[in-house]
Amino acid sequence: AGRRMSESHSEHHEEASRGAVLRNFVFGTSDGLVTVLAFVAGVSASLATRRLVLMAGLAEMFAGAVSMGLGAFLGTRAEKDWYERERKREESEVAKIPHLEREELREIYRKKGLEGETLERVVDAFSGNEKRWVDIMMAEELGLSPVEGSAISAGLVVGASYVVAAAVPLLPYFFVAGARALLASMSITAVALFTVGFVQARMTQRPELRAG
Repeated sequence: AGRRMSESHSEHHEEASRGAVLRNFVFGTSDGLVTVLAFVAGVSASLATRRLVLMAGLAEMFAGAVSMGLGAFLGTRAEKDWYERERKREESEVAKIPHLEREELREIYRKKGLEGETLERVVDAFSGNEKRWVDIMMAEELGLSPVEGSAISAGLVVGASYVVAAAVPLLPYFFVAGARALLASMSITAVALFTVGFVQARMTQRPELRAG
């Protein structure tokens, strides 16, 4: 039974990690597509040559990738730091004032409808294991869950996704200019956005066409 629980926990952790990667991929891709399309649509009206539009678009692509990647890295690290700080505080309270923490645990499960001996057995069972006790207090009292995935991974996935996606609206400007390039850019960006939604829905088992 212990091995099955360990395997189940490992599978849950892997699924959560994949979910974090998918979220960062969709975030970077969608932003890269829309932001760079809007950017080149604006600059193509004011810059005289296709070469200048491309240079401006490439500059925006790499600047946006660095900005988005750094933002994802710092945001994920901040979430992790916040969770760890709150967890250490909860561990300290469990160690120093266990009677108050037991009462909080009791109140949590009383609100879930438990009473009498059943409530006390649940409180005894959960407070008998300090790690599990802290896990419950983090989730039920504070509403906090561990942040899956590393901050570096989040930054790299978002940044790389942004670069790949940003290349899509720029692609027509390598071959044509003016209104034709803009129309082609809008068209292939729309197709790319639809594809991102479609693939995301396929992976999360949602209606694919609707999501696209």
